[in-house]
Amino acid sequence: MMNVKKILCAVTFAAVLGSGASAAEYVDGRIRLVLHESTGRFSLYFMTDIAREQYVPFFSAEDPRTSFVSLMVNDRIYRLGESSYFRFHLAGTPSNPAFVFESPFIKLTQEFTFIRTAGSALTNGVRITISIVNKGEQQLNAGIRFLIDTHLGEGSASHFFTEQRQIGSETKLDSQTGDHYWVSKNDALALMGGVSDGAVSRPDEVIFGNWKRLNDTPWKYNYVSNRNFNLLPYSIGDSAVCYYFEPAAVKKGETRIISMVLASEDENGFLEGGAVPVDISRLIREVENTGDDSLRADIITLRDLVTRIDEYISTGIIPDDELAAIVLVINKLKSKYGLP
Repeated sequence: MMNVKKILCAVTFAAVLGSGASAAEYVDGRIRLVLHESTGRFSLYFMTDIAREQYVPFFSAEDPRTSFVSLMVNDRIYRLGESSYFRFHLAGTPSNPAFVFESPFIKLTQEFTFIRTAGSALTNGVRITISIVNKGEQQLNAGIRFLIDTHLGEGSASHFFTEQRQIGSETKLDSQTGDHYWVSKNDALALMGGVSDGAVSRPDEVIFGNWKRLNDTPWKYNYVSNRNFNLLPYSIGDSAVCYYFEPAAVKKGETRIISMVLASEDENGFLEGGAVPVDISRLIREVENTGDDSLRADIITLRDLVTRIDEYISTGIIPDDELAAIVLVINKLKSKYGLP
């Protein structure tokens, strides 16, 4: 649910947009990724209606600043995109866009890679890889805190669930709980986030709590088991997810890499042998001497379509949404190359 502070933030953000702020947009399969150049934040959308190409946000998009990454370095905390200590800019490629945050002693790259889980015909999520490079002369301790302002499950008693539990109040997952992924969903869309599997770095903790409490906490959260998602009088039923990768030593010239995944729900999660994300950039590297990046990507798409069509021919059954997805991709490629 919306609260007063978020309404004020949204009005402020609208004013910023009106003053000439820009954003870079990337589309792959059913995913639309928007990188907001003025704030260093991102929005993520899913195409719920393929025929109409209608996109719905996975998490709060009224003000993208309500979801953010914090960096702790030697006990100092920086909210990326807001701290004047870090300059930031867009980087990467269309298949691997990125934000680069840089100070005199640290370079942090937040790279986005489009992924497809095995249960999806098209790209249905992103892998977020954060690389922290120590540019200084001394060892430093660096950690990451990632707050996601979810909203899809806020209309139900259980705002989230994992393969092991329903989550309707404040909950903490860690290495002892064994949950592999979480899901936030409504009748139209479901967002899935990795917790502990081969596709992600294992976080020290994942906390489900009230957004305002999490937002107002610089780092370590005062977790209270089974506390509800309210913070009276303004923040009612407003839940969020917060990932913690606690500080670890990074020596001079070394890099710490942290990886997270967000995608539409797949009943097998991100588990190997079930729904393993397919990294488009990795597939491109496997296709050599086929022209530029755009051509290689299109060849990969076509090969994927041929494989899937062969599978459906063998079974004799093709779901309507899969057929619509295939037709959409084919029509876009025909239009791109001027084919009838």
